[in-house]
Amino acid sequence: IASADRYKDTRVAILGGGAFSLAMAKVLSYKNISMKMLVRNESVAEHINAHCIHPRYLSDLKLPEQLTATIDIDDALSGATLIIHAVPMQQSRKFLGSIKNKLPKGVPIMSVPKGVEQETFSLMSDIIMETLGDECRAAYLSGPSFAREIMNRQATAVVIASTEEALANDLSEMLSSVEFRCHTSRDVTGVELAGAMKNVIALAAGMCEGLGLGM
Repeated sequence: IASADRYKDTRVAILGGGAFSLAMAKVLSYKNISMKMLVRNESVAEHINAHCIHPRYLSDLKLPEQLTATIDIDDALSGATLIIHAVPMQQSRKFLGSIKNKLPKGVPIMSVPKGVEQETFSLMSDIIMETLGDECRAAYLSGPSFAREIMNRQATAVVIASTEEALANDLSEMLSSVEFRCHTSRDVTGVELAGAMKNVIALAAGMCEGLGLGM
């Protein structure tokens, strides 16, 4: 696990203000990393900046002081050395297409939404390559993780997949802590599909338990 001193010049732009975005901010705060989160509503940004609390998501939990919020994409991306894409899966293609000309060249993107695009059956890796181009440095985080558990520092293990092995290793070191462990993989498609299918399996398992069908 890398020390916080290593990341004193790191600036992270978190695109999206949902529960998992807050969890990623919590994890990054352990290394004292400066973060700026892009949200849609000015009132939400003001509330986060004034109270270190999100007014809607996980509002009973304090947010890290290293996090500020903004509704301005240029402000969010200013000085960023890493971009975390946390916009919901079904809105990702339109969103990424709208900001692609604003993204700083060469800055890696770590995508955290899980699932499959409904109309095209595309994975996030497909969407990012199609909207941002093959030259985009990208990694994909997946695994059985829940935002509230991460915020409460409960034990969680995830996988960061990328065809660029060095990028996956760097992100793993940045995010890993005692409670939040990041493994790495070069199998982007496998990791993304596993992340999408786990919810289907979980629903089926819950139905079996509810029906009393046993293990």
